[in-house]
Amino acid sequence: MRRPFEQTVTEWLISLAAWAGVGLLFWRALWWLADATIAREQVAHAAVVLVFGLVFLLRERVYPVVLRFGRGATGFFFGACGAAMLAGIFREPLLMLVALGALAGAVLLFVYGDDLLRVATGLGLAFSGFTLLAIVFPLADWPLRLLAGRMAMWFLGIFGGTVELGLAGQPTRLLLVSAGRPFEVATECNGFGIISGCILLSLLLVFSRRVRLVDNIIVLVLAPLLGLISNALRIFLIVLLAPHVGDHYALLHEAVGISLFFGTLSLLWWLVSGLPERAVRENPPSRKGPDRGLVGG
Repeated sequence: MRRPFEQTVTEWLISLAAWAGVGLLFWRALWWLADATIAREQVAHAAVVLVFGLVFLLRERVYPVVLRFGRGATGFFFGACGAAMLAGIFREPLLMLVALGALAGAVLLFVYGDDLLRVATGLGLAFSGFTLLAIVFPLADWPLRLLAGRMAMWFLGIFGGTVELGLAGQPTRLLLVSAGRPFEVATECNGFGIISGCILLSLLLVFSRRVRLVDNIIVLVLAPLLGLISNALRIFLIVLLAPHVGDHYALLHEAVGISLFFGTLSLLWWLVSGLPERAVRENPPSRKGPDRGLVGG
């Protein structure tokens, strides 16, 4: 395979024209997604998890930069464009989710080549999932806050004492009262960041590896549960330790949150990495000609 800067001028022009066309086709969706990510801290946390998960996957071995349209990149590219056009024609948002996922996979394969086909599939599914999570965030806020409060209340109840959960004030706030001390379960406490981060990381990992179908299902079910438990445990620890830290409550809040956030993601990565992979089938050498994608070569 030729190195990226050994591509012909024609191939470079075709590639530039293709990506310019994609920019025109997707700019509104990408602008909205970027705005939603910047505006909501929990969505931004999920994006950071997805980016760093991909970076760590790529660091597992050395992948040369290709910058060309092989067969895989071409397939993902036209899949993204086709799904986006159908989404516009039929006004079907789910097709745009598919299109954005395929676009993410096309970018990865264009940069690093078709050897990363499995990783591109995982990235595409995770990116579609990320877009969906950004859409549903406003609807998930209150249900997640209530669930987190109730789970934290259950943890605190194990240690005895009076624990109450209720609504108060205007605008309405969700308060967790432990031993007469109120704690607000705010939007930042709904656990969306860690739950969505676990979901995205699990999608990226299980589809990037040759993991058995049963293990895939187990991980994809376990991931959001890990996020829920982690967030409830975070609230529980903050409420439990707050009376002992005095004026350092803010430091406690951040230290517990960061520790559990990265600890939960590390645990999920460790669990998936320990799963046995399916054996690779040995295929006989192909008699077909050289791989030719969008720009040939």
